[in-house]
Amino acid sequence: MLFMPGIPLRRQTPADECNGWDGSRDGRRNGNLGRCLAACFLLILGAMMSMGAQAQSDDTYFNSGLQAANKGNYSQALEYFRKAQKAGLNTPALKYNLAVSYFKLGQYERARTLFMSLTDVRTFEQLAYFNLGLIANKQEDKEAAIRWFQRAYRDVSSQKIRLLAKEALRRLGVSPRKIHHVDPVWRGFVSSSLAYDSNVTLLNNDILGVTNQSDTAVDVSAVAGRWLKGNIVNGVRISLGANLLMYSKLSQNDYSQLNLRVMRYDRLGDWKVRIGGSWDEVYFNGSEYQRVVSADVRTRKDLSADRQLRLRYKLSRIQATDAVFDYLDGWRQQFRVGMRYQSDARRTRYYYQLDVNDRKDRIGTVDPFTSYSPTRHTLRATGWWGLSHKWQTRLDARYRYSRYNDPNELAGGISLRREDNQLRLSARISRKFVRRWEVSGQYSYTNNDSNMDRRSYDRSVAKLSVSWSYY
Repeated sequence: MLFMPGIPLRRQTPADECNGWDGSRDGRRNGNLGRCLAACFLLILGAMMSMGAQAQSDDTYFNSGLQAANKGNYSQALEYFRKAQKAGLNTPALKYNLAVSYFKLGQYERARTLFMSLTDVRTFEQLAYFNLGLIANKQEDKEAAIRWFQRAYRDVSSQKIRLLAKEALRRLGVSPRKIHHVDPVWRGFVSSSLAYDSNVTLLNNDILGVTNQSDTAVDVSAVAGRWLKGNIVNGVRISLGANLLMYSKLSQNDYSQLNLRVMRYDRLGDWKVRIGGSWDEVYFNGSEYQRVVSADVRTRKDLSADRQLRLRYKLSRIQATDAVFDYLDGWRQQFRVGMRYQSDARRTRYYYQLDVNDRKDRIGTVDPFTSYSPTRHTLRATGWWGLSHKWQTRLDARYRYSRYNDPNELAGGISLRREDNQLRLSARISRKFVRRWEVSGQYSYTNNDSNMDRRSYDRSVAKLSVSWSYY
């Protein structure tokens, strides 16, 4: 059994609640879109009942939550649903009811997180789109509301939900058939950051003659993407990206990059698959540096309502575009296996990655041989938490062990195979504003311990960013 947002205890028609509108088609409200559409849920309550919860009929907490919700006591309903979750109940139906409870209590970001997770569950996908439209409307983001209602309308799983989405679009002054007017082709973001880097050159400051190379920098990024065909279920998407990092004093370390990526989205049984390729042009100190052409395969499979297995393989051909760096020419393979957990307003991700490099390295008559072909093992854990409907934090920890394929030739005829142990910790907090603006602060610390003293270093980076999303 499910309960729907705002369902009244008395019987009434959707028109009873829609009379608060002025009937205009310019999207202005005299009433409340949420009240109108919530009342319309009476039309689909019977259909959704059949989806039901997979919990046993004697699941006291879940049933108590439904009873509390039917009485309009959503705080108590939330408490019961969370108890059911802690007791081991983990179904899409429970997630849906948790999301609705948060919605009714005005905790829209928590509700949004849960509804987003239900867009991957086929039987809940269309209803999740519709509720995400209600949330966007509550947050006064008309464009996002239109986009979600359009998705709900295009999904034909339930004609009743489709009719509700059509009505919502009409009252926002939009025709569901004129998708191109409300679904802009290009979507992306622009971000600008002011950063402080304590060790730009990544050198050991304890070595005689090496000074602390700290500096401030401006970091600007932009990404834009569009669907060439279909959608995330079955389609082809192209994206373009650019990044520019400029230091105030150490301009010889300026860095920039241009990126082109094309990905095919599809399904293979229970697996969601992305296959594609990318082209990166990288510049260093204002000059050409290297070109990276990659083939990328990613797959993911839902193991349960809150657990997802993720696999990835990436093959890259790296070519120096300046002869000075031709020792970096070669191949890189990356193998990754990871898990994602999502519950309530929390999301965590863990993965292991193996990097195998086969580079040209440096061999010459003057300079000794130096290996630039490491085999790397990486363990990483990342967690996201919603502190409120506007604030979010992220914690990230990564450990990486690198062992280079061949020994380096040092002075005095000594050979040494380089090995590095690297630990990186970072924390980020962000706040969303209206009109798709976001401000964030981030701090990261890196410690690299190498058997080659010059390659051991500590680094701290602090960054303050402002970003704007467009769609």
